[in-house]
Parts: sequence; C-alpha cells; structure tokens
Amino acid sequence: MDAIKKYVAAGPSFVILYLLLMFPTYVLPYFGSNSAVVNAGLAAADAMAGGGNGLNILMFVHLACLGGLVLISWLRGAVVDKGWLVIFPILAAVFDMVPGLNWIPLIPTGMHLAAIIVGVSSKSVTQ
Repeated sequence: MDAIKKYVAAGPSFVILYLLLMFPTYVLPYFGSNSAVVNAGLAAADAMAGGGNGLNILMFVHLACLGGLVLISWLRGAVVDKGWLVIFPILAAVFDMVPGLNWIPLIPTGMHLAAIIVGVSSKSVTQ
C-alpha cells in the first residue's frame, strides 16, 4: 500500500492523475451533474413514477472525481509536508457543487491550478 501512496504522490503522477480527475468536473455539469434543478426534477419525476431513488448518477460521478482530487492532494501534501494542500480541491468542490456558489466562474479553476502549482513546485521531504 505504501508503494501505491508513493506512486500517486510523486510529482509527475500527481499532475497526470489530477488532470485526469479534473477533466470530468468540467464536462459533467453540461449534463446537469451539479444542477439542483435537474436533480430536483429527477427526484420529482421518479417519485411520481413510484420507483427508484430519483438521484442523478452523474452527480455521484462528479462527487467521486472531486473526492479523488481531494485524496491525491492529501497524499501529495503529506509527501511534501504541506498538509494544507488539500484545502484547494475542497474549496473547488464547494464552489463546484453548492447551489448559488457554482455560478461564480473560475473559482474552481483557480483552486485546481493552485493545487497543481503548489503540489508540483514543492520538494518532497525525502529528497
């Protein structure tokens, strides 16, 4: 397990994984993954039909990607002795998923860029 943590927290793999998990967070909102209106509409339609849970599966994919970003930032922060690095993807997730806040443009992008820049520019404690 430590080998996986080391690999994920290495600089190049951190950037690649971060970008791979970040990309869906920009595509999924076009399909309503972070829309309170779409999710409420699905819940109402499903309740009227009398089945299922009425939740948008894309919302869970979006949340999983954001959770992955938090996880790899936490791992990279531990390697470079900057535990606070995890705050950037957390703030990006808040501004991406909270109704009202998700209408403020470029805040998640700025947080993602800050996480990548600080994460890669920091030297590992073991180096």
